[in-house]
Amino acid sequence: MSELDQPLSPPPPPREYEAALPHPDPLSAEQFMPVLPPDHFASFLEELTHELPLVQDDAARGALTTRARVLRLNVEQYRVNYAVARSALTRVLAETGAGVRETWARQEEHLRFMNAASSSVERDYTHATEQIEAARQARFEALTLHGARPDTQSAESFYQQQALAELAREGQPLRPPEEQTGSKRVFSGFAVFSKFFVGLISGVSINLLFNPESRLYLTVIALTAGVMFSVLLLWLVDELAYRAKLAQSTPGMGRPTADVAGIVGVSLLYLGVEGYLNWDGILRVTQQIAANAAQQSQLTDLSTTADTNAVPQHWSLLAFTLALVSMAVGAAVLQGRERARTVLERERLAAKVAQLKQTGEYAEVARATDAVAYLEAARDRLAPPRDVTSPDHARLNERVLNHWEQERETQVQTISAGLLRDARQLQDALEEFAGQVQIAQHPQRRGGLLRLL
Repeated sequence: MSELDQPLSPPPPPREYEAALPHPDPLSAEQFMPVLPPDHFASFLEELTHELPLVQDDAARGALTTRARVLRLNVEQYRVNYAVARSALTRVLAETGAGVRETWARQEEHLRFMNAASSSVERDYTHATEQIEAARQARFEALTLHGARPDTQSAESFYQQQALAELAREGQPLRPPEEQTGSKRVFSGFAVFSKFFVGLISGVSINLLFNPESRLYLTVIALTAGVMFSVLLLWLVDELAYRAKLAQSTPGMGRPTADVAGIVGVSLLYLGVEGYLNWDGILRVTQQIAANAAQQSQLTDLSTTADTNAVPQHWSLLAFTLALVSMAVGAAVLQGRERARTVLERERLAAKVAQLKQTGEYAEVARATDAVAYLEAARDRLAPPRDVTSPDHARLNERVLNHWEQERETQVQTISAGLLRDARQLQDALEEFAGQVQIAQHPQRRGGLLRLL
C-alpha cells in the first residue's frame, strides 16, 4: 500500500465567521418624543390649583379658577395628542422597521453565505496542501528508489531517463545533438551564406552573358535568377540527403539509392552549369579587357590576330568557383544528414519510452510523479463561488435601506415637531398661570397717596 493510498488526517474543524453587520437594538416611540409626559403637566397644574384658596381677592380667585379649568382642558388635550403621537410613531417605526430588518436580514444572509463558502474553500485548500506534501514525499522516495533525478517533475521526463538508461545498458546509447561550439556555429553560418554567395556568382555570370550593355533592370534580374538557382538546388541536395538517411530505417520511403543518385545528378548539374557560366564569363571578360586595351594602344587587339581561339589562362578563378560550389553542396549534404540523424535518435528514444510504458513496470512511479502536478492543479482550481449578483445585491440593499430610513426620519420629524409645539404652548400657558397665581397671592402694596385711592 503506497503512501498516496493511505488515509490522511481528518480536516480541521471549520472556522466560525461572524457576519460583518451590527445588530441594533429595537426602536421605541419614546426615543423620538423629546417632550415631558402629560402627568408632569397635570401634577404641576394640580399644585397650582391647590394654591388658589390662598388668594384673598375673590375676583382674582374666581378668574384664576376659571383659568385653571381651561388649562386642565389643555392638559387633557395634550394627553390626547401625546397618545396619538405615540401610537403614530409606533406605527411608523413598525412599518419602516420591518423594511429595515428585512434589508439587514437579507444582507446578513448574503454575507453568511459568502463567509461559509470562504470557510469551506479554506478547509479544502488546507486539505489539498497536505495531500500535495504527502505526494511530494512519495515521489521523492519512488524516484530515488529507481535511480532517477529527485527533481523530476513529470512522468514523461522519468520515462525518458529510464529509456536512456535502458539503451545504455543494451550497448546502444542515444547520441544527443552536438553542442553548438564556435566551429559548429561558423560551419552553420557558412552553409547558409554559401548558398547566397554562390548564387551571386551565378548571377554575375548570367549578367555577363545576357547583359553586355549593363542595364540596371537586367542586372537585377540576372542576380535574382542566380540566387534562386543556387538556393533551390542546394535545398534540393539537403532534402535528398535527409530522405536518403531516413530511408535506411523507415519503411515505406523507398530505397536510399534513388535519393543518392538524385544527389549525384543535382550536384553534377550544379557543377556543370556553374563551370560553363564562369568559363564563358571569363572568356567574355578577357576579350573585353583586351579590346579596351587595344583601343588605348596599350596591347595588341586579340580579336585581330589569327589565333582567335586561344584559351586564356584563368584556370585559378574557375577552379576556385567549382571548389566553392562543391563545398556548398557538401555542406548541404551534411546538414541534411544531421537533421535526419536527430530525427532518428528522437524516434528511437520515443520507441523505447513507448515500450517501457507498455510493460507497465514503472506505472506506479509514473503515477506518483504526476500526482503532485495533478494535485497542485486541483488546488489552484479551488475558489469561493463567485456571486455575480454581489454588486447589484449590495446596491439594491443600500437603496432599500436608504428609502426606509428616509421615510422613517421624515414621518418621525413631522410627528415629533407637532407634539413638541403642543408641549411648548402648554408649558408657556402653565408658566403664565403660575405667574398670575404668584401675583394674586402677593399683591404689591401701594405707598403714599396711591394707597388712599
